[in-house]
Amino acid sequence: MKAWIEKGGYLNNRGRKWLSRLHVERVRRILVIRQCAFGDMMATRPFLVELRRLFPQAHITLSTVSKYQYAVPDDLVDEVHVLDSRGSLREQLHSLRQYREVDVLFDLADTARSRLQTLLTSARVKLGFPYRSGLNKLLFDVGILRSDFHYEAEVLLDFLKIMGHKPQYPLEFAMPRHQRALAKPRIVYFPYAAVAEKSLSQESWRQLIEQAATEFPGYRHVLLEGHKAEESGNFLAEVAARHDNVEIKGRMDLERLAPWMAASSVLVSGDTGVRNLALATHTPTLGIFFMTVPFRYWPRYEDCHEAVFHRDGQVPGKMDILQGLEELLERLYPERGKARQPASSEA
Repeated sequence: MKAWIEKGGYLNNRGRKWLSRLHVERVRRILVIRQCAFGDMMATRPFLVELRRLFPQAHITLSTVSKYQYAVPDDLVDEVHVLDSRGSLREQLHSLRQYREVDVLFDLADTARSRLQTLLTSARVKLGFPYRSGLNKLLFDVGILRSDFHYEAEVLLDFLKIMGHKPQYPLEFAMPRHQRALAKPRIVYFPYAAVAEKSLSQESWRQLIEQAATEFPGYRHVLLEGHKAEESGNFLAEVAARHDNVEIKGRMDLERLAPWMAASSVLVSGDTGVRNLALATHTPTLGIFFMTVPFRYWPRYEDCHEAVFHRDGQVPGKMDILQGLEELLERLYPERGKARQPASSEA
């Protein structure tokens, strides 16, 4: 097999030899290291789907840590290995050394723990994308450049493209899928982020949702609560009391949230795990960015995702977001007619 790589990454002699002799049916054991939270687990799903297509006979193990158990894609692998990150040093080392030999190892984490696990695990070939290129020679046979300018789920697929694999487009996440013709007239808002500074203030969200409820009367406007205590929708209670088309939706588990999201018209949010869930269900999204580089979280292979951001990094204003929402809704659902009815004060 040809190594389909020129100058876009790192490849040592062992990696080149392995690729030249690769027979996919002979690959029996694959270890994928992915130690990450909800959103990044969503972005891993297409990689695991395509990994199974490329190596249909292999036993695939996903290695993660006890801290990140929500949304682990256990439906796409044969085994989940959970590293003991809270035990004694001896227990943690034992956990790291549990997989002593595999055919192929993918380190999709690049953490101190994943690097140690990569070092301690024997494999015929090791692939990874370290942030520091010097780690390639120490740890990997094949190294991929990690781009800030392409959707992360697509970047992960570069590992398989080196082997000549042809991924499906649009990406397949093996999740409930949005069907535009069946979408309910429902706009979902998720106003939280793992880092509070990545999201608009609660007051900004309150003003946005109240004006959207007035100007987009044909839609139900739903604030989705998160699982943390500080991710409550109480700040919107007065708005919900004033508007019949505004609702606060309590936290749902993943099994209920995925189909509910897929049945919605659009999600409005910043860089969050919930937005990654919407991307995974192909639900239209309007992303709001001002700290995070938007391109890494903005799929361009389908027409249902837009990003609101300013080139100078300023925080997008209410009118920027409402305009983006209007343009997205009218492009995706032209049969519904004009989506926005501006308030008389702005006519």
